[in-house]
Amino acid sequence: MTLGYQKQLSSLMINKKINTVIDLGKSAIRLCVFDENKKVISSSIEEREYLSNVNNLKNSIRKIIRKSEKEISSHINKVSLLIDDADYFILDLSIKKKIDQIQIPDEIRRAAFLDCSQIINQSYKNINIVNFFINKILIDGVEAIKLPESLKDNVNIVFQFKVLCLPNKNLIKIKREFKDNNINIKNIFCSSLVRSNSYLNFFKNEKFTAFLDIGLHRSTFILYENKKLSYFNNISIGSHHITKDISYIIKLNLEESEQIKKIFNKSESDFSFSDKDYSNEKITKKLINKKIPIDLLKKVILARVDEIFKLSFKDAQFSIQNLLKEELLLVLIGRGSKLFDKNTFNFESVENFKDIIFYEENDREICKPVLEYGSVNNIEIVNFKKSTKKQGIFEKFFNLFQKI
Repeated sequence: MTLGYQKQLSSLMINKKINTVIDLGKSAIRLCVFDENKKVISSSIEEREYLSNVNNLKNSIRKIIRKSEKEISSHINKVSLLIDDADYFILDLSIKKKIDQIQIPDEIRRAAFLDCSQIINQSYKNINIVNFFINKILIDGVEAIKLPESLKDNVNIVFQFKVLCLPNKNLIKIKREFKDNNINIKNIFCSSLVRSNSYLNFFKNEKFTAFLDIGLHRSTFILYENKKLSYFNNISIGSHHITKDISYIIKLNLEESEQIKKIFNKSESDFSFSDKDYSNEKITKKLINKKIPIDLLKKVILARVDEIFKLSFKDAQFSIQNLLKEELLLVLIGRGSKLFDKNTFNFESVENFKDIIFYEENDREICKPVLEYGSVNNIEIVNFKKSTKKQGIFEKFFNLFQKI
């Protein structure tokens, strides 16, 4: 750090009451600063160069942080981070607790979380637990919405957990980039999960609501049943693969292929495997001028989109009982989903859904949900990490007999 920059920091007041949220996307970084009343006091976006192999993450973080610091006249030293990664995965675990003495619900739940965390840490090396979710609670075999305030003695409680995890190696580089910019990461969240959880409020009457977040290099499918997380699937295919397909088949460079793909984001075209042309007239003229075969181009795009849909939904119906596509509302989010905003896609994978809609997001809307989500869903994991410690040999011996 330069002396000049150190002086600049000392002249800025560190405001401990602000909350800074960064959504670290592959194509853009979004940053919002909120005051203690959750009001936005600064909002910025920094586009990233993603068509080349140049690593500009550190500089992009620095630029967007400095810009926000100037706007709020305060130093930003810690952030809540939203990231999406193709390597996110869900673990399903059941923890049984036998209650033989009076305990408050929070203590029971905390003990179950801790057991779950210890099992994962012992069974999986080098992974980071991002979130815990209680999917179901059974009290003596009977499902309960939540733990009652009073429980009788000798009751058996089963917690069915879904645990979102990410390999540590995926986080090491990101943490280093922020550390080099003198920024501490306070919390880490899955961006598509936080956003979709927030948007559920717009679809309160739906039994099954699914979100497909199409990113640059991955697509994330999240299914909720009665507002509870039921299924999570990541695939390593995103909108950039459409760009590369256009480049390979039509023989164009990546920059030209990306521009052509973006043209269709604003069109009103019909994509199908038939030979009929339903392209928007303005789009047709632009492509004819470039001597690009429109029918072939649309089939290239459609083939990749069809693959994204098929792989995203691949195991959902096998994982969820009584799931019928006719009952499933599908909401498309993310930059890669803009292709679906005004265009029509006709292929088997999108048939028979109750409805398919594109939800237009804005930068502030992407960042703000983490404030509420973090306070509700992440408080336990933070506390459990703090309470987890290495046990001595006598403590292990004592705990072993406690569980028998």
